[in-house]
Amino acid sequence: MHEAHVGRVITADAQLSPEELAAIWFSIMCEPGDEFAGYIRHSLGVTSALNLVKAGNSGELVRQLFSVNAQDLGAARFGDLNRVASDALARWTPRLSASAMTQSHDWLKRSKSWLVTPESELWPENLNHLGWAAPAVLWGRGSPMALASTTHSLSVVGSRGATNYGSCVTGELITELRPFNISIVSGGAYGIDAAAHRAALSVGLNTIAVLAGGVDRLYPSGNHQLFDDIIANGVVISELPPGSSPTKWRFLQRNRLIAAIADATLVVEAGKRSGSISTANHATELGRPVGAIPGSITSTSSHGCNRLIQSGQAELIQDADDLLSLLGLHSQLSTLEVDSTDRLGPFEIRLLDALTTRPTDPTQVAQRAGLTMIEANVAFTQLNLSQLAVNSEKGWARSNAG
Repeated sequence: MHEAHVGRVITADAQLSPEELAAIWFSIMCEPGDEFAGYIRHSLGVTSALNLVKAGNSGELVRQLFSVNAQDLGAARFGDLNRVASDALARWTPRLSASAMTQSHDWLKRSKSWLVTPESELWPENLNHLGWAAPAVLWGRGSPMALASTTHSLSVVGSRGATNYGSCVTGELITELRPFNISIVSGGAYGIDAAAHRAALSVGLNTIAVLAGGVDRLYPSGNHQLFDDIIANGVVISELPPGSSPTKWRFLQRNRLIAAIADATLVVEAGKRSGSISTANHATELGRPVGAIPGSITSTSSHGCNRLIQSGQAELIQDADDLLSLLGLHSQLSTLEVDSTDRLGPFEIRLLDALTTRPTDPTQVAQRAGLTMIEANVAFTQLNLSQLAVNSEKGWARSNAG
């Protein structure tokens, strides 16, 4: 990769390097999760690998893999390399059409979309943990910088037919994460996905929607306004080129990206055979922590979550503290709370307990705390001086340190 291209976002007017052009071709010709494609890109370099694919000689492709001593790793994973290489070329070659590349380039020109390659500094490093199954490129709409804002990130997945319980729990938990700048990753679907994205947007958290089709095929179409909001304030991404339709296989493979991008995965309402279980399984395979919201044993929407908890694959999540612990931030929060509250008096402690991160009328807060307004006003002043509470036109709320 040319040094000048490192870290950049590729748009329609960009002069592509050979490596970038080759990566786009792999995105066009391969289905998501094609490990053999990743294997030859990693072993031979993306440009050399593409040239060998275009030559259409599977025997020469295998000989080149031997020349770089990559045959043992490949044979251990795929078996007979000659057979696998021949099958791969048969799958890929029909998609090597100039019209496919033209269609992708035309979409970049017509829209404010872009793409990044693994060499870009904006590439989510967590995706590299997928190894040979990592995508060749990411197509995107929205802010490319949102991809780089995943220092702490949580994927939230669940049933498309979410109950009020599931939607409310999702919204409340994500709202409580606001002070910690957690990026929320999901799939843009109805139900829990939509609730997660909306909750993140409502409190100004970064959110990433990962699609199972091209970024020009915002699916489901009924969420068009939500997608518009995500594009305006976060980012929509796909490993597939524009024009690609979502399919069952692509949805299943999309789940691996949702699990890989984030530091942890939360499952909210999932049936026994839910796609959310697939996301949880991908997260487990990657060594990422998984959490699940428990539900009623009589609710089919919670069978999957309850089973994840019962088997020990997922941690039981009851509140935002549990989520922070899942993300490895719990000790940081506990230390903050002990250090900032150990000198408070009884009125201040009771008032702080009654506050949330949402601004609330001081009269209501005093009532919750069981204090008179005179007592509450003294306590509000002390909490404000201690930087544990903040006041606004809408009322009092816990500060980021509270």
